[in-house]
Amino acid sequence: MSKFSLLSIEELIEKLNFINNDSVPKWGVMNPSQMLRHCSKFIDLYLGKITVPFWYKYFGVTIGKLFLRYISKTNPLNTPKNIRTEKSIKISDTSLNFEYEKDVLIQKLRKLNTLKGPIHHPIYGKMKSEQVIFLIIHHTTHHCNQFGLI
Repeated sequence: MSKFSLLSIEELIEKLNFINNDSVPKWGVMNPSQMLRHCSKFIDLYLGKITVPFWYKYFGVTIGKLFLRYISKTNPLNTPKNIRTEKSIKISDTSLNFEYEKDVLIQKLRKLNTLKGPIHHPIYGKMKSEQVIFLIIHHTTHHCNQFGLI
């Protein structure tokens, strides 16, 4: 599937344990709490807990496979920075509780270990759980890199 090796869920959680409320991003505008919430919401989106407009699904089903193929071959450390964020997972609240957001994200990442079978992604349609887990780890790794954790 890819020419690089992703971290395991536990390795990713280990990296997240090094972030703190004062961590400064290498790029972008999110603070640590916002990044944690963003990654948590990304998991919700990929597990079908967030709905998106019909046209997202239309483009996701028609050209989304090309995007997924591109991402699956791109090392998360080389993923383009400052890409437009889907508004349902864009976090603007600056008063988030850092420890709470970190705990929620870690809990959601741990639950991925139990994910089995097909997942209905709200944009890309039916996907294998392994694909969904790969993309979630890829995305979270990208943001760990943003904060110098990798």
